[in-house]
Amino acid sequence: MRFKLKQGKLIARMLPTLVWVMALGAVVVLFQFQSMRVELKGIAFSEEQSINSVETGYIRSIEVRLYQEVKKGDTLAVIKENTLARQVYEDALLKAQKATAEVELEQLKAELEAVEDQLIREEQEYANDVVTMERRLAVDIERTRLAVLEVNATLEPDRLALKDLEVEIEIVKNLLKENAAEAYELQKAEAQYAILEKKIDASQALLAQAQQDYEAAMLRKDEFEQEVPRRPQLADKRLAPIKKAILAQEKRIAEFIEQSDIIVLTAPFDGIINTLTYKPGQTVVRGEPIMTIVKPTPDVITAWVDQKDMDKFDVNTKVQVASLNSPYETFTSQISDVGASIELIPERLWQDPTRPEWGRSVQITIQPGFACIHNEVLGIRTLMQ
Repeated sequence: MRFKLKQGKLIARMLPTLVWVMALGAVVVLFQFQSMRVELKGIAFSEEQSINSVETGYIRSIEVRLYQEVKKGDTLAVIKENTLARQVYEDALLKAQKATAEVELEQLKAELEAVEDQLIREEQEYANDVVTMERRLAVDIERTRLAVLEVNATLEPDRLALKDLEVEIEIVKNLLKENAAEAYELQKAEAQYAILEKKIDASQALLAQAQQDYEAAMLRKDEFEQEVPRRPQLADKRLAPIKKAILAQEKRIAEFIEQSDIIVLTAPFDGIINTLTYKPGQTVVRGEPIMTIVKPTPDVITAWVDQKDMDKFDVNTKVQVASLNSPYETFTSQISDVGASIELIPERLWQDPTRPEWGRSVQITIQPGFACIHNEVLGIRTLMQ
């Protein structure tokens, strides 16, 4: 009885020591296991591209808004390849070109009317109805073609002037916010815009009608030629110089439309507008970024490893990536690349905001379907090999 009592006391005294030894062993095992695994944070990155101005000028329009999704080839911004100071000169040159075109068009109209009168007089000398109809159709086609050209000669410069007024209104609005302009200046610009817009609407209606008349004239000519064999006629010879002159004017009008100083910036790939640094009307220098575009889904994670842990990281090292925000997701991946030098870690990943940290970068491929966004911070830990 006395032996059993002593034995029980001995066990009771040894039990705390045994528990302590077991706990110490567990700590050692956990420490060894932890020493085999390294936890760190990384940043998910999408492919990002800066949209830069290719020439010095001013921004005529920004066609997108911040965080808008765009498709490859979508127009992002339109730049006029000059400064606002040169705009007065450009406007004067455009007006001079327009005036010259209008004078030459009036001359062509007079020449066409003279030929038409002469052909009408000569119609009496011919009894052949086919010849008479060919002449009439030829004159109708050139008259309607000239009508289209005449409207375009005014319409295209007016459209360019309207876009310039849009920029001017935007500039005045910005100046009003900064108390650097008067309200009447905005009212004046808006009134000019409304008048010019109304004029353009009327010109567009005239252009539509002129184009319909031209198409109808061509249709009548085609129908006539299907019924009667085509033969070279005097009308063609008389109208040949006028046709050449009209063609020259059409090329000149095309120059109004295709201004070489207008630069259109387009999206290089499907993505999202991530930053916007300029507004319409502002001057931009060649090479300056106007905005940035990123792909919607990140494809790589960059993490930075402390130098003491670099022996645990190498290409093909398996890691587990986890989101730090809801919804919580994880996936297993591996290191695809390791940086060649030590670099400053981004400040947002420092443990102490006042103490800069340095490390070696590693790249980790993101598994398709993992939900994350550009610049999101993710948790990373190595897996036992």
